Amino acid sequence: MTKWRKRGENLSKLAHSLKEVKNGFGHKLFFFTHYNEEKHRNDIEIDFVIQSGGRLNFKIMPIEVKSGKRYRYESLKRFREKFGERLGESYIIHPKNFAITRDGVICIPAYMAMCL
Repeated sequence: MTKWRKRGENLSKLAHSLKEVKNGFGHKLFFFTHYNEEKHRNDIEIDFVIQSGGRLNFKIMPIEVKSGKRYRYESLKRFREKFGERLGESYIIHPKNFAITRDGVICIPAYMAMCL
């Protein structure tokens, strides 16, 4: 079962800051979960999903927020496989420097979140 919901208040401080910045620029923030019936658990959870473009060239941009210096982003990889042709850029907001992964995910430090 796939659920698209508006982003609530149960957020980390970093994620809450991003929510305030994006809401201030008029973006509607959503999050995404996908429940796997076989595993009986959520197998995809995306912290934020925003849209870009107009009605004809509509793209969705997934954003994951990571607070640790070491992390994995398997949910983001599965999300990209599921919605590949409808995706714009994919982002990870983390406490390290700017980087682009081998598979094209853009990793940005928290202070650059307002540039999204």
